Amino acid sequence: MHFMPRKQHIYTPVNSVGRDYIVGDIHGQIKHLYKKLAILGFDFKRDRLFCTGDIISKGIGSIDCLNLLTKKWFFSVLGNHEQLFLLGFQCSSYWGFLIKNGGGWLAENISHYDVLLRWKTIIDITMPLTRTIQVGCTFIGISHASALTSWGKLQHDELSDEDIWNVLWSRPLHDLNMCTAIEDIDYVVHGHSPVREIVQYENRFWIDTFTSTQELTIVNLTDLPIALVNRL
Repeated sequence: MHFMPRKQHIYTPVNSVGRDYIVGDIHGQIKHLYKKLAILGFDFKRDRLFCTGDIISKGIGSIDCLNLLTKKWFFSVLGNHEQLFLLGFQCSSYWGFLIKNGGGWLAENISHYDVLLRWKTIIDITMPLTRTIQVGCTFIGISHASALTSWGKLQHDELSDEDIWNVLWSRPLHDLNMCTAIEDIDYVVHGHSPVREIVQYENRFWIDTFTSTQELTIVNLTDLPIALVNRL
């Protein structure tokens, strides 16, 4: 089914008053998230938290995670689970898939169309396909599963259905020939592919650790280039 996100790319300027962090796929694990933020001493008035997408499904706190999108300190790109939710407005079988995969939060609200539309609106408005964050003089991209070889194309050019599928669904770590460096950007951070610890290949990082370890990974973006990583 054809899918085009409402927002293809958002640029986020430098945070001049606090720190910037990024977390892997949250998947409804709201309690784990706040526990990690407390350990980090996260300042909700000055710091910002970015996410690699898939804030919903699996965990019991999916609705609370959707509400994060209303917070001034939280920013996320679109994940494939958010895409499935949006596609459900065209074909309900996509909602059925989500319900079978830890989607009790959706099943309980399936007859509340006004609630579903509210979630759709906030996802459309706040979750772009890709995001670029400026951290000092460094530019860091975020995309859920993978990226095209040119970050500039993701920012500005018209994308095909295949391009969008690659960004939301592909797993480059299964074929290292797909783990090529991304041009026109300093670093890119992904989720989607389960890893036990941060994995780096070229100028790309994969940080979705919760599925494998039951622990969310949160990284200070200032430290990203020197993060302790498992280099392929």
